[in-house]
Amino acid sequence: MRNYRCGAPFVSRREAQQSLETLLSHDSLLLSFKMILTLCGAFLLCPSWIFQSQTTPKPPLVVTPINPSWQVIEKLISSGQLREARERLNEEIATQGETYKSLYLEALILFKENRFNESLRKLERSLALEKRDPEPHKLTGLILVVLERADTAKPFLEAAVQLAPGDSMAHYYLGRLYYTIQRFRQAASEFRRVIALDPTYVKGYDNLGLALEALGDEEVAIQTYHKAIELNEEQKLKNEWPYLNLGKFLVTKNRYQESLSLLQKAVELNPGSAEAYYVLGKVLAKLGKDAEALEALKQSTLDDPKYGEAHYLLSRIYLRRGQEDEAQKEIKIFQELKKSGKKNDVLAR
Repeated sequence: MRNYRCGAPFVSRREAQQSLETLLSHDSLLLSFKMILTLCGAFLLCPSWIFQSQTTPKPPLVVTPINPSWQVIEKLISSGQLREARERLNEEIATQGETYKSLYLEALILFKENRFNESLRKLERSLALEKRDPEPHKLTGLILVVLERADTAKPFLEAAVQLAPGDSMAHYYLGRLYYTIQRFRQAASEFRRVIALDPTYVKGYDNLGLALEALGDEEVAIQTYHKAIELNEEQKLKNEWPYLNLGKFLVTKNRYQESLSLLQKAVELNPGSAEAYYVLGKVLAKLGKDAEALEALKQSTLDDPKYGEAHYLLSRIYLRRGQEDEAQKEIKIFQELKKSGKKNDVLAR
């Protein structure tokens, strides 16, 4: 059976937050904010229409009238001025009445506030009035993947692509969804479409690399990761994922020395990445650099105290060094996290 490795989560909490700016400005990038969300409760609160089969949308609107007021509101939302955006939106509704667009903008504001189920209810009403605009479909799909409902997100994201075949971000979101549900060929196809539409989009190449790696096309995957890194450096982006994903792939091939500089760059770009520090610590340990490995792993646990894999590896290194008290402390933390149901990705892979 082919083993596959998932890079970034499909849409993490922080990525969902940043996705709002992507919806309003193509030049913005996604990627993981931490928030407490009771997924089980969110599932129960989802509107019933979400779980009904979606019909094929009508052809897209031929002409979408440009309303300067909507543009002002969208800019306020994208800049985080939510109170001002809501005030302007309420004024617009008072004079023009409620429309599918006003409902969509209300949903955007609620999404920005992490009020996902309220946002879904606004989107339901928006789509009831107009099904030919891809944006409500796209936002609905994003919210559903944040709520870990990939199965119900799929028809909305597919509708968004059908309605806006030239929207690179719609293809990107759909590709991420296909990758998450292990439809790797379809994911690769969507990511190829992304980079055809936007040849400078780093995440398009990075995620194509992940899909190709999962398909076993390893040499092309490596070339694609390097293209993502090249674009990342040209654009001076603070995006650690191309370095981390390529580094993780090389680790699976025991190419530890080659992966080292990539992982060092990943933690330089994002010092708050517990995963990047964990993988760096793992590589340093494999290279016999235990002292440096301990420092990297300690930083991983500082970045995320619930990152169980880092605690586990710390315990192994401490045991190897004869530091039994420290080893017992770390293994106890690991076992408590495991008992509480906290995900330990490395052990699951």
